[in-house]
Amino acid sequence: MNPPIRQLDLLLTLRRRDGEKLETELAAKRRLQERYRRNIERLEQLNAASGATAAAGHPALAMNCAGYKSHLAGLKQTQQQDLRLAEADAEVSRGRLEAARRREEQVRQLREALALDWRHQMQRAEQKRTDETAGQAWLRGRGAW
Repeated sequence: MNPPIRQLDLLLTLRRRDGEKLETELAAKRRLQERYRRNIERLEQLNAASGATAAAGHPALAMNCAGYKSHLAGLKQTQQQDLRLAEADAEVSRGRLEAARRREEQVRQLREALALDWRHQMQRAEQKRTDETAGQAWLRGRGAW
């Protein structure tokens, strides 16, 4: 292989690694989103489960339950806000991953084009050597008459 093709092979390897790194980053961000979703779901379950105890009739218990529900609502709101931020962050990472994949594909196409051109040059050179050898053999054969 000629040096430009080897350089493109190296660049292609680097582009692939960049893409893999970004995929890993995006997967981690999606796991974080899922964790936020599970937290929100669990907070909703806790809020629903605490509703029956407020009807027990004691004012202190009702105030305690109201404070607990208020705290759960605040936590849920915070988790929802964090989820929206995580989704936006993941969207940015997804865009970076798509851009990295496009760059990788551009390098791959350039490498393939150069490799094809190089193979054609090698075939032409081989054909030229074959033609020269055949021509010399013909001239030698003709001179023997």
